[in-house]
Amino acid sequence: MNIENEIIKIFSKNSKYIGDDCAYLSKTKQLISTDSFIENIHFDFIKSTTRQISHKFLVSNISDIQSCGGTPKYALINISFPKNKFKKAKLISNYIKNICNKFNIEILGGDTTSSKKFFLSMTIISSSLEKKKILSRFKTKIGDSIFVFQNLGFSKIGYLNLYENMKLPKSIKIKSQKQFLEPRYYNYSDIFKKIKINSCMDISDSLFDSLQTLSSNSKKKFIIDNLFDVNPSLMKLFQDNKEKYLKLILGSGEEYSPIFTMNKNNLTNRIRNLLKLRGIQICKIGYVDSGRGVYFNNKQLKRPPLFNHFKNDYLKQ
Repeated sequence: MNIENEIIKIFSKNSKYIGDDCAYLSKTKQLISTDSFIENIHFDFIKSTTRQISHKFLVSNISDIQSCGGTPKYALINISFPKNKFKKAKLISNYIKNICNKFNIEILGGDTTSSKKFFLSMTIISSSLEKKKILSRFKTKIGDSIFVFQNLGFSKIGYLNLYENMKLPKSIKIKSQKQFLEPRYYNYSDIFKKIKINSCMDISDSLFDSLQTLSSNSKKKFIIDNLFDVNPSLMKLFQDNKEKYLKLILGSGEEYSPIFTMNKNNLTNRIRNLLKLRGIQICKIGYVDSGRGVYFNNKQLKRPPLFNHFKNDYLKQ
């Protein structure tokens, strides 16, 4: 049983808002999203610095708004912590304020309380956005191509290196640890507004989970025919163990980049060049057909080990 989904079902029943990464408030024409960050679940103070924690907290929240087509504008921030971590709370608060200033996000307020563990949560609201401009999970069309940003997988392998002593070449170790501890911020919302995208969502839990969600929500069949170009560095590292490579690519959480579907002809050279100027490479991984489910090599895609917040680990299979 997926514990998280069981709880979501309680709130989402008969709700017109819950289902996408964000809810859309029609009266104000704004997207709104919320997320939590909990000590020893999403971060710890042994492996992560206060700056890295603040950065990851902000990126995870901004990513949801961006993947729905919006631009973050306002934020409410809650911080709970034990008294002996007051200095860390001040440092994190200052980092959060500075990052919000950098991204032109205005902090409206929040709440501060005492707790046994360090806890952060944010509610983030977008600038005004017409409903027709929202990028949804539900509008995938037959014939769409499926795209991701290149280099998925580094977050999971960084976790495995830090917490399970997975041996890695120095260059991969540095890159993967950075992606896990201080994930890259992708700035793409303005460019996505120039493209006719049919469906989109944030890859926060995993590529596998995102594919399953998009397929289920749109009631379409997703055929995956190219995963080996998603991360050339990891493909080279695991060229003799492609199954391990696929598990990393499909099972890596906290990547904070989008998966999206559209007519492949909409991805013009001009759009590709605009994305390249921001260091973003696009990879086509498959296409959409009639039917149900997610298929790879003519077989229904198998679930890889995914991170489970209730066990605080990537589940072994």
